Amino acid sequence: QLQFSQLESSNQDLERDLEFLKEQLKIHGEHRVQQERTAVTTLKIYNMNSERLQRNLESAEEENILLQESNTEQMEGWVERVSELEDEMRRCEAAHTGMQQDVDTKDHRIKYLTDRLLSMKALDSDLEQDDEGERDESNGDEKEKHLQKVQKLIYAAKLNADLKSMDEDKDRTFAKLNDEIQAKEELQQGIKGLEEERTTLQTQAEHYTEQVQRLQQKLLIMTEMYQENELKLHRLLTVEEKERLQKEEKLNKADKNISLAMEELDNYRQQAENMEEELGKTKQSYQTQISSHEKKAHNNWVSTKRSLSSAINIALQIRTLTRNTQFKLDSIDKDPYALDSLARPLPFRGERSPYGPSPLGRPASETRPFLSPPTLMEGPCSRLSPRVPRVPLEPPGGGRELMERSGGPHSDGSNSPTWERDRRGPPPPPGHLGPPGACVGEHSKNIQPAPLPPTMHCFLCPNGSCQNIASTTQNGGYHFYVNLAPVFCVRAYQMSV
Repeated sequence: QLQFSQLESSNQDLERDLEFLKEQLKIHGEHRVQQERTAVTTLKIYNMNSERLQRNLESAEEENILLQESNTEQMEGWVERVSELEDEMRRCEAAHTGMQQDVDTKDHRIKYLTDRLLSMKALDSDLEQDDEGERDESNGDEKEKHLQKVQKLIYAAKLNADLKSMDEDKDRTFAKLNDEIQAKEELQQGIKGLEEERTTLQTQAEHYTEQVQRLQQKLLIMTEMYQENELKLHRLLTVEEKERLQKEEKLNKADKNISLAMEELDNYRQQAENMEEELGKTKQSYQTQISSHEKKAHNNWVSTKRSLSSAINIALQIRTLTRNTQFKLDSIDKDPYALDSLARPLPFRGERSPYGPSPLGRPASETRPFLSPPTLMEGPCSRLSPRVPRVPLEPPGGGRELMERSGGPHSDGSNSPTWERDRRGPPPPPGHLGPPGACVGEHSKNIQPAPLPPTMHCFLCPNGSCQNIASTTQNGGYHFYVNLAPVFCVRAYQMSV
């Protein structure tokens, strides 16, 4: 037990030491990760700063080069400009000296001309005094002298105008000289400013070169520092690269599975499209079949309508016959000896006619077979003779033939399938097939009467008040008893009392 307790205590101590070591390892790992992160961030910052400084240096060098080039270009331009101005100055000085010489010569000429004019005036006055007595002799000579004087005066006026123009040219040349001198002074000032800028740019370039040297030294130191960090990070990157390769292999496998699934999905889509095409084709075929069946149903409906109209005409003929027979039976009930008189034409007796005198003035016996009694046309058809048994009547061939023509006991006259009939609902009652008309039917033979429900009445008789009680047959038709004559009603209506 002591050994067991000692082992347990030693195990507990070892577990505590293990937990402590694990915590220290976690802390050391976190600290290492933080150091690596800081190193990565410092590397990034250093790279960014170095790139920025390199860009600034490159931009400064480019600006310096551009400024030097512009300086040299400006200096060359100013030198050319100064040389051109010096040439112009020389030309202007030469022109100025020439103009001064011209002015001096013109002044000398003006003085000479003025002296000559004064001497000419003195000579003129002397000549006038000397020649007063000789006017008669020398009239021609005076005229010539006068003309010479006029020519001299004209020449003097021309010289005065030339002198004025020369003075104006002189003033202009002096103004140009002043402008050129001012431009020369401005150019000299610009050259001095450019030289000062050149000196400042040289000082700035020296300062930038010193900064570049310092930054290069810093770069060398930082590169040595970060190379060690790069080696450490390279080890971590190799481990991460292996993990990444493993993940890429897994992703490639997943991509292959996805591609296979996509191929299967495309196959299923193609199958679905093929099935949709087949469904469309079957739908079109069914639609064509439905349209053909509808055409057949319409043709059947038209044929049944025509047969119904012919049956109605036959029923009307039978009804007229039944009315005539009923009239004969009534006359026999009243007068048993009236059969002979009905067999042959009787003389006109207006007072014995039950309906009064004929409005056309002819005997009542002539119009009686062709007239319907007012009780049959307007009143209720309630004359039932007890002599004739009530036997229901079906049309020739039985009700089965009519039911087969109309499509069966539960058919609505169309050739649509059963599910289409179920969707449409039950067919309407036979009485709704058309407007109310006369009861249509024919005599039937060897048919036993069926039980009569009290709620069935003929809807097709006038005012719906006919007491032709109906009974249903096995094939869904209706039998009516019309005045002792059993007939089959094609259109009947079931009314609830």
